[in-house]
Amino acid sequence: MTSLIYIEGNIGAGKSTFVKNLNKYLETFKKQNIDPRLIQEPVNEWLETKESDGKNILEKFYENINRWSFTFQMNSFISRTKKIQDEIEKPNSNPESKYQDYHPRKALFIERSVFTDRHVFANNCHESGKMTLMEYNIYCKWNDWLIEQFELKPSAYIYLKCSPKTASDRILKRSRSAEEGIPIEYLTQIHNKHEDWMASEMEQGIPVLTIDAEEDFTKEEKMYELYKKVYKFIENLK
Repeated sequence: MTSLIYIEGNIGAGKSTFVKNLNKYLETFKKQNIDPRLIQEPVNEWLETKESDGKNILEKFYENINRWSFTFQMNSFISRTKKIQDEIEKPNSNPESKYQDYHPRKALFIERSVFTDRHVFANNCHESGKMTLMEYNIYCKWNDWLIEQFELKPSAYIYLKCSPKTASDRILKRSRSAEEGIPIEYLTQIHNKHEDWMASEMEQGIPVLTIDAEEDFTKEEKMYELYKKVYKFIENLK
């Protein structure tokens, strides 16, 4: 059995930093008979996916969302699914664990999900007229089928919530060339989509741990405090 815990949040919410720092505490999950794995968003793969002009798919998307929204969302879905399947197929780690009766279930902590693509980014592209109805319908049909085919449904979500202004400031600070010029209006749209989507997931009974992402995850004391919340959250999952 494998649990899929998706770590969600706006662009610039601090997901990569949170995931990186959470890695320091993963060993302790083995006390719960859990084999924890981290899967980061395949941004590097996207940066290496280039058009003939040398620009990567992220640059092309933000440069001309109308033209590249369908291409980017399909590529995002495929690359996320591939990383999850690769990790699921790996054998359990540390078979001679120091913890007694260690016969673990896998728990994948995944930076963003295919559901974010569907309910936030693709939906926003369609509603704003940047993805045609035909493109959106094709995307949704593939999304529905592959989610069932590869068993991607969530066990739980960890939602990093911060204001669009904070997200914008962090994007400027990390200075990814592909993200230059993302308007705060767009970040606000994405924030609102996350809020609506997380509320809908909770209504359907999916556990959601909301974390105040205005906090600085680079501070060890703060990260340890957040880790304890995550540990308790995972401990209570069925």
